[in-house]
Amino acid sequence: MLVANAAQMQEIDRLMIEEFDYPGLLLMETAGRKSAEFLAERYAGKRFLIVCGTGNNGGDGLVIARYLTARDFNVQILFTESPEKCTGDAHTNLKIIEKRGIPYRVFPDFDVAGYLKGGGAVVVDAMIGTGLRQKLREPFLSIIKLLQAQSAPVVAIDMPSGLLGDTGAVINVPLKCEVTLTFQLPKICHCVTPASLYCGEVVVVDIDIYRNVQERLGVKTEMITDAMVRSWRQSRQMEAYKNRFGHVMVAGGSRGKGGAPALTASAVLDVGAGLVTAFIPGSAACAFHRNTLEGMSIPYGTESTPYLNDVSADIFPDYLKDKTVLAVGPGLGDNADATAFLKGILPHIRVPMVMDADALNIMAKNPAFWELIPHETLAQTVVTPHPGEMARLLRTGTEEIQERRFESAMQLAVERKIIVVLKGAGTLVAAPNGSVYFCPLGNPGMASAGMGDVLTGVIAGLMAQGYPALKAAALGVYVHARAGDLVAETQGVEGVTARKTSRNIGAALFQILKSTP
Repeated sequence: MLVANAAQMQEIDRLMIEEFDYPGLLLMETAGRKSAEFLAERYAGKRFLIVCGTGNNGGDGLVIARYLTARDFNVQILFTESPEKCTGDAHTNLKIIEKRGIPYRVFPDFDVAGYLKGGGAVVVDAMIGTGLRQKLREPFLSIIKLLQAQSAPVVAIDMPSGLLGDTGAVINVPLKCEVTLTFQLPKICHCVTPASLYCGEVVVVDIDIYRNVQERLGVKTEMITDAMVRSWRQSRQMEAYKNRFGHVMVAGGSRGKGGAPALTASAVLDVGAGLVTAFIPGSAACAFHRNTLEGMSIPYGTESTPYLNDVSADIFPDYLKDKTVLAVGPGLGDNADATAFLKGILPHIRVPMVMDADALNIMAKNPAFWELIPHETLAQTVVTPHPGEMARLLRTGTEEIQERRFESAMQLAVERKIIVVLKGAGTLVAAPNGSVYFCPLGNPGMASAGMGDVLTGVIAGLMAQGYPALKAAALGVYVHARAGDLVAETQGVEGVTARKTSRNIGAALFQILKSTP
């Protein structure tokens, strides 16, 4: 599903109106009518306080008010400022409601708390929509503060007033909505935290925009869906054998962290890759094999060797020659030995690569290492940082990353010319060409040890099977999140673990492929 920004939605309107002679008033009428139909069904028997601005978003609110009134709902329109400021199609709809005798009031000349007192009322936020370009001013600040103090559910029209459509950042604290009704396409703020946390359930309302109009925009931001996964899925031939599905090398592990590469290796196979081998220090071998039956290993050194090091880096390229993909980082360690190992192997990597965990921390401390990676490998490299690792890679704070997740992922992707998977609530995948995929799945239980190791294995396993790096990352994120959700459905979020998630990868993919279009 395409995800638009504010400029793209404005261009959609322009193309419909100017090139196809489609009346803008009809677009507003359709948006308001279909929104009213949703509200009438979802909130049957409720009263509605529809807070309208004087622009197009307020015009949508006036259409909603008209249709709800026609259905005998108790409706109160509250303008944020003098309705004389209404322009264009909003002004036309103002005249219609005046001729229909539908009353309205103007803030602050209305007892909002009194109207909402006792429950049974719903607030419809039709103040600003996608038109906001800067921080809110009065009277919007006062209105939002007043409504925030009430307990009535809020439904936003297009987006909660105060959010910017092009970012997940929150420059004003909007109303926390129960539902957001957005038109034709979801917007970036609906998909990326922290902004998306204020949107509630996002319902996309089809307002009859022509398909070829959407296609002309060249939108590169998309929400991952079951249908998308089904369209990407590569079928298998009956006569296929394991070598046809790739051989992943996992490089990592250290004393006390043999489980990390084991989780990665297991996930490689759980997603359908043919073979997996782990290059690990001898101290991690026992833990690795206690936790995976199908994975093979190449232990380096003796049982007391704690880390991979510069000497192991010298022999590693020979073992990598017949492999399809490299996953490096899980359990690797972040010290002089691990740093020397990573520095030593990077110039010799000629296969697609997934980098995670300690490999990312080492790269953050040694940014010159990016220059060691061959250009053809860099273009097929996926990194999977959590917010803390991303902060170190971009030399900023975790809070800043969380506030601007979309921009941060794009920045790293463009700067390093790699595929970036920024993990967390609303994981997103960014590419240097501007393509971004948003994952709507996942749950808080997935914030647990080893979960990133599993995701690394899932992505690497898909790349080994021939999926291009960007598709493998997006597909891997989605299937991994669905697997975590399957665990949560039966054991609650507290019962979600990395191992259980990995074991549900196959079931998650099967569920997606069998879902109804």
